Order: sequence, then structure tokens, then C-alpha cells
Amino acid sequence: MARNEARRQKQLAKKKAKRQEKRAHLARLTSPDPTVQLADVGSWPVEEALVPENLWTQGIGQLVIARRHPNGRLVCGIYLVDTYCLGVKNAYWRIVSRSDYQQLLYDIGKVGRPERVTPEYFAKLVHDAAAYAQSFGFAPHPDFRQARLVLAGIDTSLCPDTFTFGKDGKPFYVRGPRESLSAARLIAERVTRAGGHYIIPMEESIDALAIDDAHDELDVD
Repeated sequence: MARNEARRQKQLAKKKAKRQEKRAHLARLTSPDPTVQLADVGSWPVEEALVPENLWTQGIGQLVIARRHPNGRLVCGIYLVDTYCLGVKNAYWRIVSRSDYQQLLYDIGKVGRPERVTPEYFAKLVHDAAAYAQSFGFAPHPDFRQARLVLAGIDTSLCPDTFTFGKDGKPFYVRGPRESLSAARLIAERVTRAGGHYIIPMEESIDALAIDDAHDELDVD
């Protein structure tokens, strides 16, 4: 009798552990905290990592990495990378269906055809681009703190490639549509001090404008 009772208690303990595991898994999936949702992302297989074929000639492009979620959907990290100057200009992550993922690739492909690279190449490129921009005082987009979690577990030391950022060895800034004039002035000043160049699509000359606006849209350290 005692042996049967011990076996029954053991079975009950296993069932309880399974219920707790299911509740914890559901909590991770529904949590608004990305660090909770992506807590195990480093162990999820990488489906593919994509870099625009014209990234180095255009100096900017959207990079996409997709990892297979345990529920069959895809966890995507999307990074707008400026290889000429500003590094990671934008970043976000999403859990999407495979059909939504294909639509995402279709939209991105209108700007530059994506090419497959190794996960190690992809992660090293993103991190090195951010480091290059930070060397001039330009921090990555605030949402990169979350989006970079999708790169967890990828060993960048396995990538033998060395990336050369800037244009002709110097930072080169082109004002984007989301950057205010005050942010563009500040960026251009720093790029000039670093020996680089800039293009500001506007009628006025940047040299004729006083740099007196303390508020800008870019996160500049």
C-alpha cells in the first residue's frame, strides 16, 4: 500500500509540474515585457537572416532575422542600418505568422533584394554598425534595447568578416525624412569634426543656421 501511495504521489507531482510549466509558458507568451517573451529566444533556431544586396552601395537598408518560435510562428528582428554614419537608425521585433512574414519580405524587397547571410554575419554587422555610430556619439534607436534580444545566443566571433563603415573611410551623413533640422545640424557638426561629409536636402545652407536648439529627435549622447 505504501508503495502504491508513493507512486500515486509521484504521478500527481509530475502532473502538477506540467500544469505549472504550461502556465509559465502562457505567461511568457502574453507578457507585455519583451524580456519575458524573449527569455528563451537564444535557443530558438534561426530560420534565416537577410541583408539587402545593395546595403553597402546605398549605405542604408533594412535587415531581417527570423527565429522559429515554439508555437510555430516566427520571431522577427528588423533593423534599419545606416552603414555610412548613424548605425542602427531604427529597430523593432514582432511575432508574426508565416504569411505576414512573407508580406514583410515583399515590402522590404521593393527597396533592396534581400540576400541570405549566416546568423553570425548578421549579428556582427548589426552590433558593429551600432558601435561605429557610437564612436561619434550617435546612440542606436531606443527600441534597439529590445530588438537586440532577438540576436541572443548568436556567437559573432564565428564570423570572419571585417566590416568597413563610412564612405571612403569617413562618416557620411544624409538627412533622413524623420530627422528634424535641429537634429540634422547637430549630426552634421559632429560628422564634420570627425572629418566626414554630409548632405542636407534643404534650400538653406546649414552653415548659415545657428546651432542653438537643445531639443532634437535623435538620441545623441
